[in-house]
Amino acid sequence: MNRLLPAFVMLAMISLASRARAEAPTAKCTVLEVQATHEKKGVDPKLEKFKSKLGKGILGGYDTFKLLREQSVSAEQQKPATVDLVNGKLTLLFKDKMGAQGGRFRLRFEVDLDNKAGKRVASSIVTFDSGDGITIGGEEKDGAAYLVALTCSAP
Repeated sequence: MNRLLPAFVMLAMISLASRARAEAPTAKCTVLEVQATHEKKGVDPKLEKFKSKLGKGILGGYDTFKLLREQSVSAEQQKPATVDLVNGKLTLLFKDKMGAQGGRFRLRFEVDLDNKAGKRVASSIVTFDSGDGITIGGEEKDGAAYLVALTCSAP
């Protein structure tokens, strides 16, 4: 019996560890690649959620925002998730899911945006409500700006 006890303890520990891994928080994210120009065509209807953030701050000089591509990605807590973009690569690191305010959790992400040559053009740690989104500025080329809009939700 004494010989079997260590084996049972080991099996119980393995079972608990695999259960803990299976329950790691995961966020479902949508990555929108956007081109901003001076064409006076307005905001792409698919970017309606971000309309209040577009055309302000460093994007204030642009009047046209066109969706280039939309992708979905799952980000498991503390594991980098990489998304290949039209003009580079986005790396997301889901850091924390914090207490709920107004019925929604706050999410904290580390976000890195690299251009096609692999040069880091933006890096930040951001916090936002689950279901909300942020915009991340990229590079400007030939009178157009490239940016990424990110929305994430976690149950």
